[in-house]
Amino acid sequence: LIKRKYYMRAVRHSAEGIEVVQVPDVAPNLESEIISVRSASICGSDLHLLQFGALPFTLGHEFAGITSTGRAVAIDPNVPCGTCDQCRGSASNRCRTATNRILGIGADGGMADSISVRKSALIDLPASLRLEDACLVEPLGVATHGMRQAQLVGGERIGVVGAGSIGLAAVAAARPLASEVGLAARHEHQQAAGERLGAKVAQGEYDVVIECAGTSSALERATEMCRPGGLVLFLSTLWDSVPIPGFTAMAKELGFRWSFTYGEHEHGTDLKDSAQLLSDNPEIAETLITHRFGIDEAREAFRVASDRKSGSIKVVIEP
Repeated sequence: LIKRKYYMRAVRHSAEGIEVVQVPDVAPNLESEIISVRSASICGSDLHLLQFGALPFTLGHEFAGITSTGRAVAIDPNVPCGTCDQCRGSASNRCRTATNRILGIGADGGMADSISVRKSALIDLPASLRLEDACLVEPLGVATHGMRQAQLVGGERIGVVGAGSIGLAAVAAARPLASEVGLAARHEHQQAAGERLGAKVAQGEYDVVIECAGTSSALERATEMCRPGGLVLFLSTLWDSVPIPGFTAMAKELGFRWSFTYGEHEHGTDLKDSAQLLSDNPEIAETLITHRFGIDEAREAFRVASDRKSGSIKVVIEP
């Protein structure tokens, strides 16, 4: 007998650009679950990856879907080794070898009809959170983790520099904790989105300033906005070295702290917290998600996501 092969659609980056290709369907095994993907959003990191040329894996690390048993889940795309000192120390987001295994970054991701993921990566969703919006659990988890890294006590005046999806996620995560959130955005539609989430136009000094743009000008602005003795928190992905405005930072005795992806804490996980935050505040998804495309329209989805004049914030692909 000839065993029949089944294929599915997947979004990949070839020498011709973004393409929807046919790849072998995923096969089940005892250690993983097959997820039928319902939503996958485009991250700024995805756009950066395209600069490296053709990639041998399916894109997408922000996604959600349904298991074969009908569970609605978001996915933790990190694949820690579980054995290094960071993993053993409950800091698996800092796993020493995980970078090349992150789904959609070094291994097949969720911009496909389905994907096989480790069972421990499944994040059960609150009943009121729509699967079409649950792809935001991952980026909002980045912001939720950042709030823990900032060690907020509540009532701080918090500034946010940069109003892409991570900056706006930072506004959403900070708003319940802060006395006020001020947003410094580059584009009018981003500032308007931040105000819908409870932010004001940034003015004056802040106890904590969250840098979400990853540029030297953004860091300079964050340093200027931070009060003496305050904290600058990095939520941005810094692909290159960025100079610190030395004299200003020194004269103010500022603290600098980095935050990377998301992790566990004594009461649960950052991703579970972000799923609940999304469920409790449907205006977050309504504000961040500006465009939706079917998977066969992936090339256009990436074009819109990369066009700053399109008014896009978060572009979602729905298989």
